[in-house]
Amino acid sequence: MKAFTKICKTAVISGIVMASALLLGSCFREDAPTHYYTFTGKTIADYLSDDPENFSDFITVLKRSEIWGELDTYGEFTCFAPTNDAFKAYLKAKERKSADEGSPRIYNTVDDLSREDCDTLGWTHLIRATLFMSDQVEGSLPSVNMNNRFLTLSFDSVLSEDGSRYRLRHCINKNSHIIELDDTVQNGVMQIVDSVITVSGDYIYDMIKNDPKLSIFASALQLVGLEDSLKYWKDETYHISDDSVEEGIWGDGGGSQYHVYYWGERRVNFTVLAETDDVLAKYGITSIDSLISYSKRIYGASYPEDAGTYDEEDYHDRRHPLNRFISYHILPFAVPSSANFNCRPDIIQSRCILEYIDPEDYFETYMPHSIIRVSSVKSGDNYGVYVNRRGIGTSDVEFEDKPNVRGVKVLSATEMNDVENEGCNGYYHYIDDILTYDVNTRYDVLNRRIRIDCCTLSPDFMTSGARQIAQKNTGFKQPLNFHSYTDDYIMWVRQAVTGNWSYQGDGLDLQGNFDLYLKLPPVPFDGTWELRLSYRGYENCGVVQNYVGDSPYTLQPCGIPTDLRLAANTNPNIGWVSDDELMEEGGEEAVKALDKAMHNRGYMKGPDSHTNGSDAFRTLSTMARRIITTQYFYSGKDYYLRMKLVSDNPKAEMNFDYMEWCPKSVYDYNEDKH
Repeated sequence: MKAFTKICKTAVISGIVMASALLLGSCFREDAPTHYYTFTGKTIADYLSDDPENFSDFITVLKRSEIWGELDTYGEFTCFAPTNDAFKAYLKAKERKSADEGSPRIYNTVDDLSREDCDTLGWTHLIRATLFMSDQVEGSLPSVNMNNRFLTLSFDSVLSEDGSRYRLRHCINKNSHIIELDDTVQNGVMQIVDSVITVSGDYIYDMIKNDPKLSIFASALQLVGLEDSLKYWKDETYHISDDSVEEGIWGDGGGSQYHVYYWGERRVNFTVLAETDDVLAKYGITSIDSLISYSKRIYGASYPEDAGTYDEEDYHDRRHPLNRFISYHILPFAVPSSANFNCRPDIIQSRCILEYIDPEDYFETYMPHSIIRVSSVKSGDNYGVYVNRRGIGTSDVEFEDKPNVRGVKVLSATEMNDVENEGCNGYYHYIDDILTYDVNTRYDVLNRRIRIDCCTLSPDFMTSGARQIAQKNTGFKQPLNFHSYTDDYIMWVRQAVTGNWSYQGDGLDLQGNFDLYLKLPPVPFDGTWELRLSYRGYENCGVVQNYVGDSPYTLQPCGIPTDLRLAANTNPNIGWVSDDELMEEGGEEAVKALDKAMHNRGYMKGPDSHTNGSDAFRTLSTMARRIITTQYFYSGKDYYLRMKLVSDNPKAEMNFDYMEWCPKSVYDYNEDKH
């Protein structure tokens, strides 16, 4: 057997208990320098051909799927290569499955596989990008494979052969371990795996139903009648030209050019946050009947106006407490791992000031007019991803002088261990506590400034992975939640990089004669709210008029248009002056006075909790916020925002970076600068 270049590093861990704690408490990063590899000067095809003893089966699969020729030419690929032993195990498992399904077949060799099987296997194990696994962190890999699916990286540990220490292993999709890491070839990088990577073809509904740890949750899911919804996976009415997808299009912004690749299909995916039976048991919930009783108690208090308006036996009614309970656990887009809810780790590391704010995002759930806050704690005992948490970091400091709320932790890919949680139309993740949109969540935890990255405003942006893909700008044609009045412009999610001057390294960019509206995320409770948009001023932008209303047909203009061509310090309507200059003139009181004056004029400085890599947004005159409207909004209504270019510039740009809902209880009482 060929001796591979050994580069999978090891970590010495004192004792089994410590290994388990580390494994469950954080994602692993290896301590040795990056990219220990051997560059052979060979292509992927050469690499595999030189070792038929280990890779002859994989070669056969690649040749039958007609990808082999590409692997012997120029290009960039990450190849997850299963060994012959891996294929033997795969064929035996496939044979057993066919027998269990009542149509037994014999699979002696890979020649017994169908052409469709070979296509799926070949494309599953190849990514058109060079990805070194020693550079990756837990979660989905930043590029899809050739089946247009994200592969998920997690970690586990095994004893070394002599039993003296623990060795960290990289795991792909829970079921395949990388045994040889980051071996570079001329057209990419090789990752040798000990099992064939498999992706379930079952719907996410069936995946949950077949998980023995989720029996009560699955029963409730079936009772509320969401099976049909969770078995939807593709919008067949969506069409885009192949050239726009494969070759992309160029946008000319009057000085800046952008290469945009359109999303080729509209996949309908879901992410389900699910309590195991053990978690529900902590609340005395041991059956579907006790879950119904619990739901009535929680949602009866949160939505008293629903009392007497629904049939208590009609669980399909969206107002029914059990329907609300289950629907609040469902997100209408795909999130492969808890690590993929918020912006990428490299962006967090370089752009977020974690002393001031946890990385956060807000998402509308499948329950009508409801949102969740998902935030990442990046250090300490509370390390992880949480839903509806209040506090900063390790929770040593109270948030806005209010008691901290731990929130519900979403288990990581590593913490879920070998649970296969991916279906053909989404993912499910275990949570460690019960999740509800109760009175405390709506009126207390979410009584805060709600800052929403615009790249989360459509399920299409999330399911496509546009926020996580590091290699390209992803364009969209009429994404969900958006509607355009014109077609002579382009819209795309700008690839997230640490050098972008934007909130989370990405941004929703518009270029051309744009005029469109979008459905806004809901507010959690009735009251007076400010609606704010990020403001970035530079010469290639346009002048934009905004409209807001509760129907696309009754939108009302909000104030005068915003001239995005001017930086905040050059626009007399804004009156921006740096904090440093104000401190020299009059100290902190002068800073507060200008903040108030700008607010009265409908503008605010950028937050000090995010940077462009070096300078906080608050210090940059090009990064400000425009208050679009202040009015009474209802939590049970839909609202829409229209953005119309009113300047005569067919190449005008707009960086739609983030928006904010801010309640009167916050902006009227000494809102922080974060």
